[in-house]
Amino acid sequence: MKTTRTILAWAMLGAGMAVLACSASAQTASPKPANPPAAAPAPAAMVSPEPSSTTASFGDWTLRCQRIAEAGKTVRICEVAQVLQAQGQQAPIAQVALGRLANGEPVRITAVMPVSISFPSSVLITMGEKEAKPVELPWRRCLPTGCFAETTPGDDVLKQWRKASEAGRILFRDAAGRDLALPLSARGLDQALDALAKERL
Repeated sequence: MKTTRTILAWAMLGAGMAVLACSASAQTASPKPANPPAAAPAPAAMVSPEPSSTTASFGDWTLRCQRIAEAGKTVRICEVAQVLQAQGQQAPIAQVALGRLANGEPVRITAVMPVSISFPSSVLITMGEKEAKPVELPWRRCLPTGCFAETTPGDDVLKQWRKASEAGRILFRDAAGRDLALPLSARGLDQALDALAKERL
């Protein structure tokens, strides 16, 4: 099965791990002379005329794109996301993102939830009609920053979500075994997905 990731969250994680790897390599390198010869100044790095990251807001959803270096080339990654925060708090409670890993691939939905969850369980997201079947997101992995659940919802689900006029819900089970629900706004999702469809990776 192909390895998956939250589109921007995993890109940033990879960059952070690269920094840590470079730091560890520097710490284990052999000692250098106390007074090394002066090196010629390095040439200034080329700056791309394209922005490294962009964001655009559509109601309660945000289209965010970022250029990252991957396998020796620059890749542009885009997703639409909603960040859920408690009133008066800076740190997010949860995040939901939709995007593609590559052109031509189906849209995937990823939820980043608190680390205090129960296993076995999954994340359920409902949007649209009250009788609509919730979308189940199996857990993929947990990191100190949160636990990731992901699935491919399918075009029929996305069409239903686009037409939603009422808020949806994110359902999950915490470490104490309690079933909890977080509100998920539908405002602006249709426009954000239209903007995402115009982007090319």
